[in-house]
Amino acid sequence: MNHPPLSPLQPAQDYPDHPVRPPRASSWLWVALAIAVVIIVVLAAVVISKSKGDDAGSNSSAAPQPSAIQQAPQPNGAPLTPNGVAGQPMNCEGFTAAVDPNSQPGWHATIDRHGLAYAVPPDWTVAACGVRMGWAQPCQEGQCVIRQIGAASSIANPTCPKQNLAMAGVTGSNNPDIGAALEEETQTVSSIYTRGGQLPKVEFTPVREFFIGTHPAVQMVATVSGMATDACNGSTALHSIVVTTVPNVDGSVVFLVSLRQGANATPKPDVIDKIVATLRSPA
Repeated sequence: MNHPPLSPLQPAQDYPDHPVRPPRASSWLWVALAIAVVIIVVLAAVVISKSKGDDAGSNSSAAPQPSAIQQAPQPNGAPLTPNGVAGQPMNCEGFTAAVDPNSQPGWHATIDRHGLAYAVPPDWTVAACGVRMGWAQPCQEGQCVIRQIGAASSIANPTCPKQNLAMAGVTGSNNPDIGAALEEETQTVSSIYTRGGQLPKVEFTPVREFFIGTHPAVQMVATVSGMATDACNGSTALHSIVVTTVPNVDGSVVFLVSLRQGANATPKPDVIDKIVATLRSPA
């Protein structure tokens, strides 16, 4: 995540028919007492206001909270180390993204040629400019891409380094209608989470409508269950789809967040809302 100043009091007017009489000594005492009370109240208000400001500042600099709950020790006890320096701006393909260090301490900003910026928590790794990630499935040609994302970020699986517990990123749609583009994007979810020919069950939330700056956006979140499991992957996942438009970008822009409920660690579901809340358009 100010009050207007009070208007100054108007000076007393002297009217010829009602001359102002000098106050008696006792009146001066009451006036002095009243002034003293006002001064005490004003000083107290300033102290309370400054105290609240100090408290807010201390809260903003609290230690960042991880977005994944560890359920098993990492190999050799090695901690997850995100790329880059937390809080540093990212320059990529003509765009610059940065985070507010007061509201997002330790978070990482990322952006790519689509111009839609977002930020992720400290335990996420932001890929370098131009790096693409995504999902593929076996096909006659070997591996066929289902969806590819730029401005990519992820959380590596602590015990299966070649796999990710979570991924987020930006891609495009040729459809300028964000509602239609959202519907098209939902058709990819089942394929993304199919493993070994085992089709998962996919349930979507109702469409959420909101704004990213002045630009309308829509979101649906899929709950995926019944996936094939192994030592690295659990049977469920969450898959968030946000579609919006960005100035000077044809069609629509799609923002995806995937959270795998791993067999050894589980990303917190509320991280989706926190990341989506950071989305920014260049205008």
